[in-house]
Amino acid sequence: MVEIPKRILISLFSTLSLISIFPEVGFTDNRIRNELRKIERTIESLGTPVYWANDHKLCTEGLLGAYIPKKDVIYICQENHKGDYLELLGTLKHEGWHAVQNKCNQDLAVLTDAQIRSHLKLRDRKNLHSYHPKNGRAEAEARVVEQIPTVPWIKGVRKLCSP
Repeated sequence: MVEIPKRILISLFSTLSLISIFPEVGFTDNRIRNELRKIERTIESLGTPVYWANDHKLCTEGLLGAYIPKKDVIYICQENHKGDYLELLGTLKHEGWHAVQNKCNQDLAVLTDAQIRSHLKLRDRKNLHSYHPKNGRAEAEARVVEQIPTVPWIKGVRKLCSP
C-alpha cells in the first residue's frame, strides 16, 4: 500500500470540498476557485474559521454571509449568491475584512471618510441606513474593501495583521 503524504491529502480534500460546494463551477473556472481558496486561507490564517453553511439560520434568512465577532467565525451562504461567483468573492472578502477590522485594527476603519465615500456604490449607500450608526463606518469600509482585487486584498490583510 502506498502512503500518500498528509499535505497532498489535505490539498485534494480541499479541492474536492470546494468543487462540491460550487458544482456549477466545476473544473472550468480555476481562477474563481483559486481566488476563493486563497481568500479563505488568508482569513483562516488569522484564526477565523470560514464555514460554507447554507443550512445555517443566517443563510435561511437570506444573508449572503456574516462575520460573528463573539465566536470569531464567518458563515458564507453560497446558495444565496445564485451562481454569481464574483459576488461570492466579494462577500468572502467583505466578511473577511470585518474579521480584520476586529482582530487587527481594534474595530477601527483603515480608510479615510473620503476614500470610503469615493468608492462606495450607490446601492451600498442606501443599504447602510439599515445599520446601527455605531457599525456604519466599518460596514461602509468593508463594502469598499470587497471591491479590491484578491492579490492586493491579501497583501493588505497580511500587512495590517502582521505583528
